[in-house]
Amino acid sequence: MKKIAITFSILIASIVTVNAQSDTLKPVKGDWGFTLNITGIINNIVIENNKDSLGQYNLKARHYLKNDLALRLGFGVSYLKQNYFNEDSITVVSTGSKALQVKDSAISRFDFKVSVGIEKHLGSTKRLDPYIAGDLSIIRIGATKVDANIDVTDVTGTYNEKFILQVDGGFGFGLGGVAGFNYFISKKLSLGVEFGYAFVYTKAGGDYSSSMVVTPVNGSQTSDFVSGKAGTSQTNIGATSTGGIMLSFFF
Repeated sequence: MKKIAITFSILIASIVTVNAQSDTLKPVKGDWGFTLNITGIINNIVIENNKDSLGQYNLKARHYLKNDLALRLGFGVSYLKQNYFNEDSITVVSTGSKALQVKDSAISRFDFKVSVGIEKHLGSTKRLDPYIAGDLSIIRIGATKVDANIDVTDVTGTYNEKFILQVDGGFGFGLGGVAGFNYFISKKLSLGVEFGYAFVYTKAGGDYSSSMVVTPVNGSQTSDFVSGKAGTSQTNIGATSTGGIMLSFFF
């Protein structure tokens, strides 16, 4: 009878544990989660990725090491490729004749950011899930390249200017604290709010170079090359752009 009672007690405890786990709405150890921001609540609702300290969109993920402890991961990429084209008629000042002017330029830059942090969950209720967290961010600011070309064509021929500018990028890092909460509207699906306060340092610039090549209608081609160093650094301490309503889902 004693063995039967022990076996029955173990069975009841297992059933209770399974039911408790199946009833919970929150993620548990081993789960992954991803978060998106919701903006435009008043006018137009838009769901988008979070933004980092530079205003870049980034993907935010969580991995639960324990039921109440999660690893925070963030990754953001920003690639700029902007082209400008304009074609118009002008009057050449030196001759007074009409000419066709064509301007064509492009600018490119690639930035990325990674972050890692720890998130401690404090709530014990079924739906409300408050937490605090700390994040470390590493930022890479890409080099900038500008390529511009101008053609002026009239009855005498084509005048051309070609300009190229290259500027070194930079780096940055941030260290911040976060407080927030999730409210689970269904199993492993929540709405939440997060507020952050961080120290962010960025430094951009270094070597730069520019070249200008002029090809006249008549005469010899001329070129001019300039190089040097220039840079900026910036330190910010304050609220970060993590604030907003967030939609999180876990699996």
